[in-house]
Formats: sequence, structure tokens, C-alpha cells
Amino acid sequence: MSGGHVLLLDSNVWSHLILGQPDNQARVLACLNALRQKYPGAQLATSQICVAECLVGARRLPDPEQRKAAQAELTFEFSKQELMLVEVTAEVLDRAATLRAESLRRSAALGGPLPKADGGKLKLPDATIAASCLTFDPPGILVTENASDFEFLENGLHQTVAGLIVEKLEP
Repeated sequence: MSGGHVLLLDSNVWSHLILGQPDNQARVLACLNALRQKYPGAQLATSQICVAECLVGARRLPDPEQRKAAQAELTFEFSKQELMLVEVTAEVLDRAATLRAESLRRSAALGGPLPKADGGKLKLPDATIAASCLTFDPPGILVTENASDFEFLENGLHQTVAGLIVEKLEP
């Protein structure tokens, strides 16, 4: 895909925007408005894996009515015409596997601990989100509250996975 800037919203952004408390929703909206001014004309996008992660959040709510309302709100937001949904294709998953493997090799080369059962720093869902950003030309700008999930140090320099631009929503 090609064009102008794309702001790819991570699952945690959607969670706060749709399922969060009103003060958190207002904070996230203010941050998104600031990013839209920083990147005029930017298109909003998300990965299908973010949709799945958000649906898990809605479906785990204990109250059936809250579950139903949250799921309906998420379905409505994710079906909007102006939102681009990045499909989790075989190509995206292949790139995610490469990003994750690179992260694990980097950790091992630095003498880091062996990967635990959860696999280490860059988990596969985050690698899939990063790979989703890379489907755009230029790559999408990742908007997240968990920027550290996509960052690492290399030769003493702060880097991001695949050189992505990561915009952190501030608390």
C-alpha cells in the first residue's frame, strides 16, 4: 500500500479509546488530535490482530450486558469506512516471524537471558503489529502506549523494530 502518512493504532490505544474510563478516553483523543496535527492528512489504520485483542478485552468483561455493549462499540468502530484494517496475511505473518527471530537473536547476542516460555521482549502479536505497519509505503507510524515493546538498544543507540516511527501516547 502506498500514499501519505498512516497512523496505525495499537490495541492499547483502542482499548482506552473505546473501553476506557471517560478521562482516559479524553486523554487518548487529545493525543490523537495532536498526532493528526503533526501528520496532516494522516489515515487511521489498525491491524486485524489489534481487533482480535480488543475483542478479547470486551469478551472477558464479567457482566453480559457490558460484554455485549463493548463488543457492539468495537464492531462499530472497526467497521468505519475511514479506518483501514490491515489483514493478517501470510506475508504479514512471515515478516512478523522474521522480526521476532531478529529480536531473539539480538537478545542472545547481547548475552541476554534465554527466551522464556513467552518468547522474550518482542512477542509475536507485537511483531505482527510492527509487520502490519510495514505494509505501507512509507511504513505506518505506530501509535502505542507501550513504545518500549518495540524498542531496543544497539551499540548504545536507541532503536525501534524495523526502524519504525513509534509515537507514544503519554499518560
